[in-house]
Amino acid sequence: MQFELTKSLIESIIFSMEDQNGEFAFDASSGSVISLDSLMQSELDEMSEQDSLYSLPHWSSNDGFEIMEDFAESVRVPNVRTELEQVLSNGRGVFRNFKNVLSQYPQIEKQFHVFKQRKMRSVVVEWYNSLRESWGLEKLNQDFEEYDELIQADFEFQPYNHVKDSDCISIEAKKIAEELEAAHRGNLGKAIAHFWLRKFDYESSSGIGGLLCRTLSGDFAGCLLFSDCSSFAKNVVALTSVFVNQNYRGLGIARELFSRGISLLKEHGIQEFIIADSALPDYLEPLVARCGFEKKGSVYTADLA
Repeated sequence: MQFELTKSLIESIIFSMEDQNGEFAFDASSGSVISLDSLMQSELDEMSEQDSLYSLPHWSSNDGFEIMEDFAESVRVPNVRTELEQVLSNGRGVFRNFKNVLSQYPQIEKQFHVFKQRKMRSVVVEWYNSLRESWGLEKLNQDFEEYDELIQADFEFQPYNHVKDSDCISIEAKKIAEELEAAHRGNLGKAIAHFWLRKFDYESSSGIGGLLCRTLSGDFAGCLLFSDCSSFAKNVVALTSVFVNQNYRGLGIARELFSRGISLLKEHGIQEFIIADSALPDYLEPLVARCGFEKKGSVYTADLA
């Protein structure tokens, strides 16, 4: 018996997968997840005859541990990553201690829940696609990355104001420079950090615009800045910089900055948005492609007309 995989059904399946104290299955005739422990054998036989009962995707504590390992490796805040890795290597009370560490860092804790949900959803979709194959149907290609609610609830986006925000941007840019210098030891790191900071030595502040992202308590989370090219090319802007504070990475803030920034530029009649920085990080390339940028040589351009 075929059925549709909805968002609410995915959430119900995930909830049951994590319950290690019972055995569950999906009943397509009722469209719900049911506990097998509460059914009589006669009821199970009837469902089997109707071909409506499906075992849920396999999930164990080992799978949960692997998610914690994968997440710890992805954390970009060095001290938090170290704490999480130490918990995972201790071997006792891992799940409880992992949660205890995350509770000290609320934003990273939220990142973990998003990360975990995304991983488990992919398992459910893979399970559903195997059923679709058995039904002679094409596989679904669904993207379940959902950061919007998290971003809307915990962050604010404001237009960049050079008078009010330049000092903040300078401080945050220096933090990124320190990261770059630490990642590339010796003179190489110093050189990379130097050229990164040069991006913020504006000849004139009048042509700099963009967006800032802050937490509800006012802490800097990220920014997207662009330069007006009207003095030599009308209706064109160029990306000056985009970066996210290391405490808030992985939440989709950069994506939201680009999305809102492009909407803002369209409202002001900008027709072309270019990225002429050959040092664009690799991890941003898929993002700018999704935002409509095309790579032409070493330059990315987005037609906003």
